[in-house]
Amino acid sequence: MYPELFRIGSLTVHSYGLMMALAILVATLALYREAPREGINPDHLLEAIIVAAFFGLIGSRILYIVLHWRYYSTQPFLKILTEFEGLTFYGAMFGGVIALLIWCSRRKIGFMKLADLFAPYLALGYGFGRVGCFLNGCCYGKETDLPWALPINMADSVLRHPVQLYAALGGLLIFLILKLLKPRRPFIGFILLMLFALYGMLRFTTEFFRHGYEIAAGLTAAQIFSLSLFLLAAAAMALICYLLPDSKASDKKKKKAVEK
Repeated sequence: MYPELFRIGSLTVHSYGLMMALAILVATLALYREAPREGINPDHLLEAIIVAAFFGLIGSRILYIVLHWRYYSTQPFLKILTEFEGLTFYGAMFGGVIALLIWCSRRKIGFMKLADLFAPYLALGYGFGRVGCFLNGCCYGKETDLPWALPINMADSVLRHPVQLYAALGGLLIFLILKLLKPRRPFIGFILLMLFALYGMLRFTTEFFRHGYEIAAGLTAAQIFSLSLFLLAAAAMALICYLLPDSKASDKKKKKAVEK
C-alpha cells in the first residue's frame, strides 16, 4: 500500500516504523498516568518501557531469523545484524516479557503487577503494528472476492483479505476487554494470562485468512503455537482460580488457629 509515507530531506518515514513509534508513545503516556495507581514509580515505569521495547525488538528479530533460517543461513552475518525488515509479534512479546521479568527481579518490583499493567497496551500496540503491516503491504491475506477485498498495492490486480485490519480490530478488542477485566481480576497476573489466551485465539483465527504455509492438520506453525498458547494460558487461569478459594480458606484456618 504505502510503505513510505513521506520524506524529509534524506530521511524517509516508513509507515510501519511510524505506527510502531505511535504505539510506544501512546502506551508510554497512558502507562505513566496509570503507574501511581498501582503503586509503581513512574520513573521506574519509563525505564521498564525502554527495557521491554528494546529487548522486544531484539526478540522479534531473532525469532524471525530462526523461522526463516533457510534464507538467512546463506546471507552474510553483517546483513543479518543490520537488516530489520522481518519482525514477529511473538518474538517481541516474549522477548519483552522475559526482559521485564529479569528487570523486575533486579529492581525488586512485582513482575505480575507490572505485567498486568503492561498487558492491555501490548494488545493495543499489536493493533497499531498490524495497521503498519497493512500500509506496508506485508503479512497479507489470501485471495478472495469479498466486497471489502483489497490488493497488496496499487499495481497488484489480485484482491485479498485485509487480514492485517482484521488483526488490528482484534487487538483493539482485546485491549478493551483487558481494561474492563482489570478492576475485577481474581488474582495478580490474571490480565497477562488473559492476554496470552485472547491473543492465541485471535492469531489462530486470523491465520485462516492470511497467506501462509500449512505444516500439519491443515494448520500453519503460527496456528499450532497460538492454539498451544491459548490452552496453556486458559489451563493456568483455571488452575489458579480453582486453588484460590482453598488458599483463602486455609489462611482463615491459620488465623483462627493463631487466635486460639
